[in-house]
Amino acid sequence: MHSGPMVSLPEFLTPFREEAEAYLSRGTFGDIEFSGGTYQVQMTDLHSNEEVWAFLQFDGKVRVRDRFCSYEEVEEVSACPHLAAAYLRIFSGTETPLHIRFQHSLWNQLCQLFLDEWGDDPKIIAEVGDGSFVLRTPESQEAFIAKGITPQGKEMLQDLFLERREETEETSLKFSNLSQEEITLWRQGRPSHQLRYELSFWNDLAKRLMLLQDKGEKYQISFTYTPKKIPQQIHIQFAEIEIAFTLSEGDLAAIIPTLSTVESPLPVHLSQEDTIQRITYDVDSGEFRVEPKKIPPEKREKLEKKGIPLRSWWYLPNDGFYTSMEHPLLKKSVLKGKEIGQALDDHFALIKSKLTETPIHEKPIEVSYSIHFDPDWNLHVSTCLFKPGDLSQYHSRFFGDWVYLDRKGIYPIEGVVFDTAELVVPSDEVGNFVVQHRLWLNTQEGFTIHITGVETKLTYEMTEEDCLLFTRKAMIEEEPEKTKDFGPWVYIAGQGFFSKVSVNAGVHIRSGVTIKPEQIPLFIRMYLDELQLVPGFFSDKCPVSKMGLHIGVVKEQTVSITPENELYPEYPKGMVKFFEEYSYVEGEGFYHLPPEILMPIRFRQKIDLHKEDLPHFFSYEMDQLREYAISIDSRLESPKKLNLIADTLSLESEGYLLKLRYESERGSTKCSDVWTAISKKERYLFSEAGLVDLEDIRFKWLKEINKQQLDRRNNMLTLSTVELLRLNAFDEIYVLEGKNCLKELTEFRIPEEPNISALKSHLRPYQEMGVKWLWFLYHHNLSGLLCDDMGLGKTHQTMALIAAVMSLQKEKKHFLVVCPTSVIYHWEEKIQEFLPSARVCTFHGSNRSMKDFHEDYDILLTSYGIWRNENALLKEVSFEVAIFDEIQAAKNQKSRIHTSLLNVKARMRIGLTGTPIENRLQELKALFDIILPSFMPTETEFRRFFVLPIEKQGSQERKQLLSRFVKPFLLRRKKEDVLLDLPEKTEEVTHCELSMDQRVLYTDVLHKVRQGIFREIENPSIPIPYIHIFSALSSLKQICNHPAAYLKNPAAYKDYNSGKWNLFVELLSEALESKQKVVIFSQYLAMLDILEMYLQENCIGFSTIRGSTVDRGKQVRRFNQDPTCEVFLGSLQAAGLGIDLTAASVVIHYDRWWNAAKEDQATDRVHRIGQTRGVQVFKLVTKGTFEERIDQMILQKGKLLEEVIGVDDHRFMKHFDRNEIFQLLADVAES
Repeated sequence: MHSGPMVSLPEFLTPFREEAEAYLSRGTFGDIEFSGGTYQVQMTDLHSNEEVWAFLQFDGKVRVRDRFCSYEEVEEVSACPHLAAAYLRIFSGTETPLHIRFQHSLWNQLCQLFLDEWGDDPKIIAEVGDGSFVLRTPESQEAFIAKGITPQGKEMLQDLFLERREETEETSLKFSNLSQEEITLWRQGRPSHQLRYELSFWNDLAKRLMLLQDKGEKYQISFTYTPKKIPQQIHIQFAEIEIAFTLSEGDLAAIIPTLSTVESPLPVHLSQEDTIQRITYDVDSGEFRVEPKKIPPEKREKLEKKGIPLRSWWYLPNDGFYTSMEHPLLKKSVLKGKEIGQALDDHFALIKSKLTETPIHEKPIEVSYSIHFDPDWNLHVSTCLFKPGDLSQYHSRFFGDWVYLDRKGIYPIEGVVFDTAELVVPSDEVGNFVVQHRLWLNTQEGFTIHITGVETKLTYEMTEEDCLLFTRKAMIEEEPEKTKDFGPWVYIAGQGFFSKVSVNAGVHIRSGVTIKPEQIPLFIRMYLDELQLVPGFFSDKCPVSKMGLHIGVVKEQTVSITPENELYPEYPKGMVKFFEEYSYVEGEGFYHLPPEILMPIRFRQKIDLHKEDLPHFFSYEMDQLREYAISIDSRLESPKKLNLIADTLSLESEGYLLKLRYESERGSTKCSDVWTAISKKERYLFSEAGLVDLEDIRFKWLKEINKQQLDRRNNMLTLSTVELLRLNAFDEIYVLEGKNCLKELTEFRIPEEPNISALKSHLRPYQEMGVKWLWFLYHHNLSGLLCDDMGLGKTHQTMALIAAVMSLQKEKKHFLVVCPTSVIYHWEEKIQEFLPSARVCTFHGSNRSMKDFHEDYDILLTSYGIWRNENALLKEVSFEVAIFDEIQAAKNQKSRIHTSLLNVKARMRIGLTGTPIENRLQELKALFDIILPSFMPTETEFRRFFVLPIEKQGSQERKQLLSRFVKPFLLRRKKEDVLLDLPEKTEEVTHCELSMDQRVLYTDVLHKVRQGIFREIENPSIPIPYIHIFSALSSLKQICNHPAAYLKNPAAYKDYNSGKWNLFVELLSEALESKQKVVIFSQYLAMLDILEMYLQENCIGFSTIRGSTVDRGKQVRRFNQDPTCEVFLGSLQAAGLGIDLTAASVVIHYDRWWNAAKEDQATDRVHRIGQTRGVQVFKLVTKGTFEERIDQMILQKGKLLEEVIGVDDHRFMKHFDRNEIFQLLADVAES
């Protein structure tokens, strides 16, 4: 840190420069506190090593206004080395002090934006770990992140967000620059926006970042980007801390100018200042001429083609920013008079760099005055700069606080009282002139102000401009020569002006004091006691009986609020004036209106609210004003209910034709008017139906309607079938004419029965209904999800649809079936058996080929994996109907399978699954994105409108709406509802205890969980280590199964004791003794090995399917047909789908699967069509272990599916969130 050659010390500090430079070079500075132009700079004295505080205060022109030093030896001295060193540190080698650099800094801009958006309550910042903090949006997105890297950084953030000391007038520097009025407002709890920011943690954070940069600390700035390559997050990393701000496009535009104050990877290449070529001054006319800089056409063309507009900027990805607006000085090519002064005040540095030929000086010059009376008692005031008359020369000119002197240039001036070279004050205005300029007159010899004088009476009056003026009259017995009475003043030549004496009402109320109308309320509040002494100032009569408002619409997107005050009869209109909470009647005085009739200050005068004001007004102020409202325009009242009415609905060749309107208890508005307002990007529509908030999600469908679909003149709208069904789901349509059109859709009516004669299978009634539903979808070019329970014949229903479509005898059609690898041959067998007329091309295995498919085959049968890998080839094939069996395999939107299925070319898409949603609603959306692309809302909208309200808040209304939304495209039946003849299924969770062998192993694994994983999961800043967690929990599960399974030594299973094994042997023996066949599922191969060895040793016949099993059909047939094969062993993944095990009547789930739906699917291999005996299901759970906790959590998760889909009661969970994981591990650690 050094002063640099450009920093010159004020004259009173110049003697200490050498020692001040030594303070800089040795780095003895500590904390710097500043607020506005007031500083406290801490340093260590070079000689005594004592801590010293130097205080400096600058005025608006960056001159030292006040200073002192805490060092005892210099306490009474106004200049010392410490003050000089502090001065150099504040400027840090620049022409600009720290507080002004801060005002224009990136840090200040970012933090002001976030205060405006998120407020100043520290509670919005959550601590998420050691030294880490985050601000989350209502959607749980991270808007702001702060992380301490070093202990100092962590302590800094702790001080900012958690341990902020209370700031008061006595303890904080931030109050040192405030006016009395601002302090009063703060005491009343109504601080100004700037003070609110100044007192906030955001301001403290911005200053900490500024000081780190100013000290020369190294930092790095980087951005993350949207898919459009627009920066959406700025990341700042210092050695001590790292900060990230998430930016909207508006925020980004606001910070662009400040990027020039930091080292940014995205620089500002062309700023507004760069759009000015040069500025010249015309001496004769006294005008500035501003010439624009021409941008090369090729650069402008590149910006217009490739640039992304951000308010007044162009953004070129991977390049930087260019202004799209010229500098404000270019709005007028010629500046005159005060325009020049204003321009110099606002843009001095720019003008100095661009002004040619005319010198411009930076150091202010003090003006001088001379004063005298002429014989008519007119007062003459003459102004000069260097010598008398120099400002009266022909080319000399005033420009506010600047002057031009011929051949010398432009100077800033100080001590300016009058912006003219010669001022003449008429005699009758001298009294007011003295009042206005009494301090200045005291500096002019022979014209000073004297307090003593003759006695007068103090009075007040209201001027024509509604100013409050205090006066008194002179009582002079005789006037000496050269004496003149100027109202409140008596002038005596050579001596000055004498005040007329009276009994003062108080020190603040004097004759000649004029209070402007807008200052009167504050003046009365501040000097209430003194004003009580002014005769007749206050009245004891209230002229107002009631105050009210008229709230109406004056024009499109403008609301007018007009106050109306009801006066008592004795007060004619116009007689009473109002000054906020005070009324004034001439002859009576001021009256303080009672609080019960006062309106909010903002609305005591007529006000027009424009487009940008309306969101805040309707959200926060409208309800507050109702108690004051005399009248409210009905167009501004939100309707209690707004129904969507279709006056007519008909089916035409191009789609459904509707005449729509919205109707409320107030009236109605045409749909075309709502569409027009939305297309104009309006927020509100003032309609005959009332106030319509166009951001309501119910109107989102109109944003997607293009011009071609809407006949605005006749208010007629054309919708496709999907659009109509989606609209009716979101916003039920009340049809007046053409109800049958909508009923045909909502009641799934079909024009003709499907011809399924080619299907060689007898369908049950519920299956026939399912086929008709599929036929309805096909007929209307729709798609859907068939979500019947396992075992209800979804395969047969879809084969029936294929038969019906093939029977249409039109051109040759092709069909697609995509399914898991495990059931591909099951599909092939079923089609060959029940739909023999269909030729199937099984596109699977190493010898797969599409040769002659179009000519020789009807159905392409393949697996999800093959479709994914061969997507480039298969996506070019067009299909009439595409069927996705077990479509939940594509529930992950980010998976390659899901992405590849989006490329399927098919008129109709059918998804088959028994579990349409698993643990998250977003998986339902993922499936619909495949079946009905673009039907669901966007990812963000779906999460905001459905996921968060349903999963986080338990909103029944949103559950019902989602159910209506998906209902036309989703059919689900449960076995107990449609298979009334299916035997009963009894489920029982059977418990056992850990053996001693198991307990030793279990305790050992628990110890490792406590030492490692449990600590990681407690830290929110570390990603959840799912792999380690599930590995540890799987170890515990295998211990619960059998020690030999956990130790991967199945052959030694007899050497260990297991409580669950003993329970299993007992259950198996009982089942076999009663001549029942048994199906046993386990997810662990080592456990299956133990089971196989036990069955072989005890001569019990069995068959088995694992992932490595080649001939699955042979194993299934043996179990179902061979009486000696009493047991079926299967891994849950390999044998839980696509097979029929109805020969069994007992199911044992040896271990619990994470997802109970998988267990149910596996059980349905036994409890399905063809089963003639009651089915018993045993789920083995070890007491006192985390297996009990898993069962409880899975049951809790399962309720969601039934409430949304309506009939499914599967219970499962694949992923837990952090809180559930934490609780689960806590339970595990306690078990």
